[in-house]
Amino acid sequence: MRRILFLFIFLLMAQAQAPYAVEGLARYRGYYPLGSWEGKNPTAQGEVVWDGLERASGKVCLRQEAWDSGNGERDKKALEILKAKEYPLACLYPRRAYRDGASFVVEGELEMAGRRRPVRVLGELSGGPGAFRFRGAFTTRFSDWGFERPRFLFLEVRDEVEVFLEAEVRR
Repeated sequence: MRRILFLFIFLLMAQAQAPYAVEGLARYRGYYPLGSWEGKNPTAQGEVVWDGLERASGKVCLRQEAWDSGNGERDKKALEILKAKEYPLACLYPRRAYRDGASFVVEGELEMAGRRRPVRVLGELSGGPGAFRFRGAFTTRFSDWGFERPRFLFLEVRDEVEVFLEAEVRR
């Protein structure tokens, strides 16, 4: 009986620590005095480990050259600002992932253009044990990264940028 119980606990713990494959989409929204614009990037891929409670690890990256706002000139400028040739990937490194009431929170670090900054993504997690759907958002600033703010019609865009994440997470 002890062997069966030990085997069951071992298998349960191994399942909790097994990696999840992540595929998803990132979108951003920037603002200028007369309105806003959005861009999207469908290349998010990676692997994460989550213990089902709070601890998380792994990495999810996207290819910077894949940002698309529907305006080639704007995208070209964005790739210059992001230093996409020098740093082709932007990566999220989760450290904590947990439920907070009806919300799901992912905390970790975001790496872009050779810098890492803390990030807290507030969202929703649905599904169950082998496959999840995550939708979340956070706000960042050009100034947090040392990026120059682009101009639109000679007007500087707002420092804050909203980022939205959608991901399929499965074993």
